[in-house]
Formats: sequence, C-alpha cells, structure tokens
Amino acid sequence: FLCIVLGPSCIRINQSAIRPRHQQEIAIQKDHKSIYDKVGHHLNEHYFVPMTATILKQYSNQLLHDLNRSYFSPLSYHDQTLALKQAKKVVSIQRKIKKHHLILRVTDKGYNFYIGTEKEFDKKAQNFFHDTNAFIELKENPFNKIQDNVIHLLNQIRVKNFIFQWQCNKMMPNRIKCQLAHLYFNPKTHKDGIPVRPIENTIHAPTTNISNYLDEIIRPIF
Repeated sequence: FLCIVLGPSCIRINQSAIRPRHQQEIAIQKDHKSIYDKVGHHLNEHYFVPMTATILKQYSNQLLHDLNRSYFSPLSYHDQTLALKQAKKVVSIQRKIKKHHLILRVTDKGYNFYIGTEKEFDKKAQNFFHDTNAFIELKENPFNKIQDNVIHLLNQIRVKNFIFQWQCNKMMPNRIKCQLAHLYFNPKTHKDGIPVRPIENTIHAPTTNISNYLDEIIRPIF
C-alpha cells in the first residue's frame, strides 16, 4: 500500500485551537509578552515613552483582553459543526493508520502528504544508511551521559570565573525539556523511487542553549 496525496484537500486543523485550555493560556501569555515587549521597547527607544507609563499599562490590559477573546470566543454553530466533522475525520484517519501500520508524512518539498507502510518507510531509511554511511546506529542511549557532561563543564568554567553566573544559567540545559538529538526522515516525492531526506532534530538537545547563546554574541560580528 503506497500512495501520494497531491496536496491537502482541506485547510489543516488549527492545532492551537484543539489544545487543552491551560496550554492555550500559556500560549496567550507568550503572545502577550512578545507583542508587549516589542511595542514597549519601540516606543521607549524611538519616542522616549517610559516602560512604566500608564498608557503602556492600559495597552497591556487591552492586548490581554483581545487575545483572550480571540482564543476563547464561542464558535458559531456552523463552525462547531465543521469542527466536529473534522475531528471525526481525524479520528478515522488515526484508526486506519494504526490498524494498517501506516506512516503519514509531510513531503520534503511542498505541502503534499506521503502515505506508506511502516515496512516500506523503514526500508527507505535503511537504504539511506547503506548508501551514505553517514550515520551510526547507537546500541545504547547516551542522553544522560551527554547531559551530565554539559552540566559539569558549565559548572566547571563558572567556578573558574571564565563566565558569569547569568551566562552559565543561560547556557544550562533544561532538565525537563531536554532530550536526545535524533534523526527522522521526510520522503522526497519529487524524486524517482521516493527516497528520503534526513532531518536532524536538535532543538531540545543538551547543547542547544550553548549554541544559541554563542550564535547570539558571535552573529553581530559578521
């Protein structure tokens, strides 16, 4: 079983709208902080408006009100019906994928979808490993060792006063969110035989905060 869907037949479901309420509230706070900080700093830098000005406080309250209304306003009957249909469709797709051991992936280029069996997709991944010899499959999980080494190194250079405490804190990995960097594949449906493209997910790796901080201070040089 293998097929390519040449483009989604409907607009994809808004993922933020189907999250639990507490997750949406977190999203609202992040949006509020991001927008308010940008507006506040712009007014302060270019128009000398103090960050403690009453007008900024009023703007903050109004912005938070508008964001809450945007996220939590009741849906119209038409939208509720449409959302219910979409939810049923998603559940149906999930059941079929699980029942037939299928893989569903967004393709490497464009907004198409790839649907194939787990066996077929695994074969493509193995072919990639065999053809490139670019990666080695690990026999054990090195995550704890890597994270401990990063934390130990940061603490050591802090003790030796090579960095300030705030720099150490900024580069320190988040023990709750941190995870092992890993590899996954997106199918290249525009290529003959539909090979796969490797994607390295390092966004929550133990060294990511170090990389981000170094990028922040080095990038302006160039």
